[in-house]
Amino acid sequence: MIQSVSTAEHKTEYLRRLSGKPYFEAVLGTHLRLFGQHPASGWAFYLLPGTAVLELRGGSAVVCGALPGGSAGEDAREELAGFLRFLCADRLRTEQPLALAGWQLAAPLTLWELPQGSALPLPPAYPAELVRDTAPSMLPVSRLVFAENDAEADEFYSTACTALAHGVGVCHALLQDGRPVCTVGCYEQSNTESYMAAGVTDPAWRGRGLARRLIVEMANTLAAERTVRFACEQTLCGFYEQLGFVQNGKINYYTTDWNKQ
Repeated sequence: MIQSVSTAEHKTEYLRRLSGKPYFEAVLGTHLRLFGQHPASGWAFYLLPGTAVLELRGGSAVVCGALPGGSAGEDAREELAGFLRFLCADRLRTEQPLALAGWQLAAPLTLWELPQGSALPLPPAYPAELVRDTAPSMLPVSRLVFAENDAEADEFYSTACTALAHGVGVCHALLQDGRPVCTVGCYEQSNTESYMAAGVTDPAWRGRGLARRLIVEMANTLAAERTVRFACEQTLCGFYEQLGFVQNGKINYYTTDWNKQ
């Protein structure tokens, strides 16, 4: 049975199931701590049969842990598929392979890391006309990260500001005349992991090594206290390998189109 995380006991069990899971402990754990008591936030959290948990926001779902085996597992998968369809979720990331009726496996995300206490060599310095800001205004940053989607920019702004206000992570940006042209952030953390995300460069400044330097500087700073991790699509793996990050597994990714079923 799918159970909403609605009590202190449920919350404790949800976090216990995430414990020690790279990516999932930091990301899902942070979301639960920041938004679990605020139903209007748009985030929803559930305990699934077996050892699994589910996070939902909009059309995106994340499952960490395993459903039961045997006939109980078949029932759990059927219930989960129906639940996701009812809530119109069409994108799913999972820790373990998960076969659900109507869902298709897409290219996985690669998880990268910089172990705690490590440091990467710094790429070349920024152009002289750019200024590095380690606490930039988040409104223009959100417009850089989601330049073509105001709704997603607003959601990112709200989420990032909440995380920063609670001392969870940081944002770095390169400014030209006060306007961000490159950014990277960390908005989810556990006791042992800092998760980096939202690395974006203005199209007019791409190809000049800005992201290389900014990402490495942030990763080196965060790695002084925690292991640094992030996920990326296959097309970016060569870039991060060149910077010196090491692979630490895959995150399964599935999609569906309910209108075609």
